[in-house]
Parts: sequence; structure tokens; C-alpha cells
Amino acid sequence: MDKTSLLASAQRQMNRAMSAWCTSDNDMAVLHGGIGTEHLLKALLAARHPSLLVDGRDFNSLLHATGQSTYAASPATKVKTIGAVEAFKRAANLINMPVKERDLDPLLTARNGVAHVGAHDDGITHDALAIAVTVADAVLTDLQEDIPSFWGPWADARLDLEQMQRDAQIAAEQALKGAGVEAADGPQLENWEDGLLRPEVEDFRSENFQTAQIAVAVKVRCAKKLYRFVYYGKTPEEIAKADMVEPEADRSEYGACVYRSVKCPVCGADGDVAASLGNQPKRRAKKGRSRWRGEFPDYFDCYTCGLELDNRYELEVLGMAQPSRDGWFVY
Repeated sequence: MDKTSLLASAQRQMNRAMSAWCTSDNDMAVLHGGIGTEHLLKALLAARHPSLLVDGRDFNSLLHATGQSTYAASPATKVKTIGAVEAFKRAANLINMPVKERDLDPLLTARNGVAHVGAHDDGITHDALAIAVTVADAVLTDLQEDIPSFWGPWADARLDLEQMQRDAQIAAEQALKGAGVEAADGPQLENWEDGLLRPEVEDFRSENFQTAQIAVAVKVRCAKKLYRFVYYGKTPEEIAKADMVEPEADRSEYGACVYRSVKCPVCGADGDVAASLGNQPKRRAKKGRSRWRGEFPDYFDCYTCGLELDNRYELEVLGMAQPSRDGWFVY
């Protein structure tokens, strides 16, 4: 519950929101943008005092926030904090906010829609992200944080989201036409080959796969730009020390899944592939059908450079998944 960790999380979330926006992944854009905005508001409150973050109705949370953890009946991991709306209300009492509470509603409604029911109104994505940028800049100014450093490769483009998206799409199409993906400086990226943007299976050119090619080209560019901005000039030891790993989350609500550590194709760090499990029919010779438990990779996330691959087609573009003889994806 300190300002530093909340700011670091907010920066990571906002960078992912901008990257998702560039690939027209509107769900992920508002999800990460909403989380990033909430963490920024809480960073502002934590800078005043950690107690401003907690639900005042929970005494144990107040004890932790005021440095009296030895008297708390529950651990610090169970501290109850306020929500995004209340965080905005409290922050607005401390600084001159450029927007009203009602202006924040599209962002939080979209974020909650994605988080709870897996959908939101695509038509409000642009306005939701624009509000996130406006609130973020106001908070960063109050905290006397360097705004260009926080936004990294999005420092200039964030003020014109529509142009940002157009530029990203043009760059992706050029990359697919042979212009190549911009090489990022640093030893971790020396072995990158643009050939990875070509399909592993030449005859696998469905519409979904072609769409994934464009999305991956944009995501690779964004991840490289972010990696270069954050880690350029650092030694491998410094990069490993600075690499922030997300805390273990409760993933039970997503059903039966496995998480496998896989090297990121952009920066070489360890990332997670999430694979759903399912019983699939498989024919045995002369013995009818039996069932086997298959893994179907759905998602890849690199905490170091921020590369996110959101479906099996995107994983296949980078050689991290491929269709098997039975028509299933394996890796």
C-alpha cells in the first residue's frame, strides 16, 4: 500500500492499455486502463497517508495502514481497501481534478464490464481511455512525477489516441509487407528474427490467423519500444533485479487451467502461457473411443516487456502454438 509500488503497477497497466488500444483490443484496453487509473488514484492517497486507502469500517485494515499491524487480527494480505469511485472522490478533495466523478463512469463501467461479464460497449473505448489519460496526468503532476518517463513510448501519442491507433496499424501492415519490425537495442533482442511473423504452417491462412498476424506485429513493436525505453543500457543483472513479477492470483474462476513458463520471443524473459484443459475424444484402434486430457494454450503474458498474446492464433504466429494432426492446438 505504498506510493512506489502503486505507481509501478499503474505504469505497467497503462502501457498495456495503450498497447491493446493500438491493436484494437478494446476489452484489454479499458480493463488495463481502468486498473491503472485506480492504482494512480490510490498512489496519490498513499503519498498523503496509507490510511486514506483503506475501508474505514474495517478496524484491522486501519491498524495495518497506521503501522499497528501487531495488533491486527488478520494479515496484511487481507486489508480491505476502497474502490475506484471512492478513491476518486477522496483524491478530488485533495487536488483540483480536471474531470468530474460522472466523467469517470465510462471508464469504470467498461472496466467492470470486461472484468465481470467479459464485454463492454466498444463505442466508449476511446472516451474511456481519454479520461484515463487526463486523470493520470493530473495525478502525476500532483505527485511531481516525470510525465514523459511514466508514459514511455506513449508520451507524445497519448494525447491523440486515434492517430496513435492509425500509426500502429500502418506500421504493422508495413511490417507484414516486408518492411520488417523495428529492431530494439539491447542484447536480449539480438536474436529476434522477423521471419517469426510468417506462419509456421504455410497453408494455415484462415481469416483469424491473418488478423492475428497484424495484431502480433503491432504488439511486438510496442513491446520492443517499451523494453528499450525501460531497460536500455542496463546489464542483464540489473534487468533481472528490476523485473517485476505479478503476485500469484486466484485463478479458480477461470476453470481448469495450467500455467507454463515460456521464454518471451521479444525479450527472452520468462512469461506465462495459460492453457485451458478439456477432455477430448481420441480414437483407439479397434477399441472405440477413449478420452484424453488436452491442453489448449489461450494466452501469453510477459511481465518484463509487456507482450500479451490473447488467443491461440496469436500464439501460433510466433511459433508458441500450432495445430496438431487432430486439429487441436499444442505447444
